[in-house]
Amino acid sequence: MKIISCGTEHFEELVSFVTRLNSDEAHHIGYFGVGEADVRSSFAESLIPPADGFQLAYDNEKLVGMFGVDSNPEIGRAWLFGPIIEHADWQNIADELLSAVHPIIPVELREYELYCDVNNVNVQEFAARYDFSLHAETAIFYLLRNDYKRLAKDQTKIIDYQEEYFEQFERLHNEIFPNTYLTASQIVSKLDDNHHLFLAIEDGRLLGYHFCKLEIESESGYVDFIGADKSAQRRGIGADLFASGIDWMLAAPSTQKINLTVNADNFAARNLYRKFGFTTERVMRGYRKTVG
Repeated sequence: MKIISCGTEHFEELVSFVTRLNSDEAHHIGYFGVGEADVRSSFAESLIPPADGFQLAYDNEKLVGMFGVDSNPEIGRAWLFGPIIEHADWQNIADELLSAVHPIIPVELREYELYCDVNNVNVQEFAARYDFSLHAETAIFYLLRNDYKRLAKDQTKIIDYQEEYFEQFERLHNEIFPNTYLTASQIVSKLDDNHHLFLAIEDGRLLGYHFCKLEIESESGYVDFIGADKSAQRRGIGADLFASGIDWMLAAPSTQKINLTVNADNFAARNLYRKFGFTTERVMRGYRKTVG
């Protein structure tokens, strides 16, 4: 077995390999999505360039496995992309790939994360062998353009993000999504034509927000974060925020599909999404490990 760095010369082969296998639930890794456009978009958003962050396994010149890493130094977390392996000796090849990937992980990062389909038995066994703990079980939902059912009451004042609300936004974001993958500052820094942040306001007070984005290459949109203050729940604010983001994403003629991820045990949110026309695509498991 030969383990090498991806480099630029093997990148297209890596894209093809991941695209082919990640559509299979037994191989699926959540960070990549499904389809070539999703895979390329995932690589394009990586802080660590794939040429440097991914290791490849070859058996007699045939690509049989990959494992990579991306990171967010601001929150101290490394995301482990994989392993995706097509070989009978799965676990041993995974061990070799991990040994090659480990030196790439920035030493200051103290938390590692794996994210796979519930039917990806190999990655779950790999996580157990390396003492990762189950962090969350999440459901992936999708909405096709023609299935959209707009059920919002439009009773809430929804505005585009304004800097004067940053402190309230940061406080609410940390309360609803502690230790998540993007800080409030990182969300705000991303705002542009393809990233939008909606705020629900009442008498100068932030009651909720919805951060969503367009993924142009895959002709899709993504609900990244949506939440409301506990004191403002059961008032239709979440539905109004949700609809505002969906409307914005579907206003782009190229958007054919919208995706989102929600905790599998958040039945209230799952029911809301179904009422809007969303369908469950798959269930995922996230594993984390603290090191050092």
